[in-house]
Amino acid sequence: MLNLSTQTVLVSLTLLLGLAPGTPVPGQAEDESGAAGKAIVTIGDETLTRAQVDNMLRLLPPQQRSLFSKPEGKQAFADYIVRSKLYSREARKREWDTRPEVAETIRQFQAKLEQNQVRGLPIKNDEDRKQVLELFKEGLLMKLAEKELKEELAVSAMEVGSFYQENAAVFDMVRGRRLVIRSEASNFFFGDNRPKDQTLSDDEARAKAEKLRREIQEGTDFEAMAALHSEDPLTSGVGGDTGIVRRGLPNKTLVTPPEVDLLFSLEEGDLSPIVKTPMGFALLKLEEKRKMSLIEAHPEIQARIRNQKIEDWYRQMRLQHRIVIDPSFFETWVEFTPPAKAAE
Repeated sequence: MLNLSTQTVLVSLTLLLGLAPGTPVPGQAEDESGAAGKAIVTIGDETLTRAQVDNMLRLLPPQQRSLFSKPEGKQAFADYIVRSKLYSREARKREWDTRPEVAETIRQFQAKLEQNQVRGLPIKNDEDRKQVLELFKEGLLMKLAEKELKEELAVSAMEVGSFYQENAAVFDMVRGRRLVIRSEASNFFFGDNRPKDQTLSDDEARAKAEKLRREIQEGTDFEAMAALHSEDPLTSGVGGDTGIVRRGLPNKTLVTPPEVDLLFSLEEGDLSPIVKTPMGFALLKLEEKRKMSLIEAHPEIQARIRNQKIEDWYRQMRLQHRIVIDPSFFETWVEFTPPAKAAE
């Protein structure tokens, strides 16, 4: 059975197209120039009109609608439309759409849709439900095809070894500890509306952090001090341990890029100066600095190579189809705002 929850698919998969060419947008009148019927995206023998793409944008969850309406997201949206079509076509070509688990996932989503249990989408009528279901199917097949195609791609030991050698700096890692003293300026980060008279001023917080730093320099255990004094909600419960941190990659303890650079500048056992962060005034200690071994890095490298190969496959598919995109549309549309709800 596919491990795809309704929420996951809504967030990740309803970004896709599945509308039949020429489908009108409910309630949208075509203007005198016929702009609503203008071809916006052509993929081989399939054409999508402005009305269709506008309607798809309307039916996206708010988070995705906002993302694709931003200047940096509009061209990505155009690419995503093409990508979804090409991947889902490959799924149908290989008859992956006939798998029982695919049919069951679609059935479950359709049942929720018919029972009005799908939230976050501006569904107004049966036509909207029909189109949302088609979007869901298209997205489900796209994700399935991407997964299956990646698994088919072989990655040799030589490819892994070469990537490791050619990208050695990517696998540098550090592990540190962090102690944070919250200040008035960092209250917004925590979002708990702590009264100002219960929060240290910036000067007071820095002074406290400096005092704790001196005590640690004199021999007090950093881990114990972090557990006792740190107001970092992500590390105080584990003695300030930041876990493994690498440049350019997200980390679970929200170590910011300046803190990452600071950790890499230290030697093992060193304490950092006190630095101001979004959480407050922080003291860092470097516990470990090394390069990941090839064995440790192997799964990550294999995934990276597969991702590159699947992108190569996608580029080849684009070359095999006649892809035409109207750039002016994806540069100028305005984010859809749902109409105000009428009073009951």
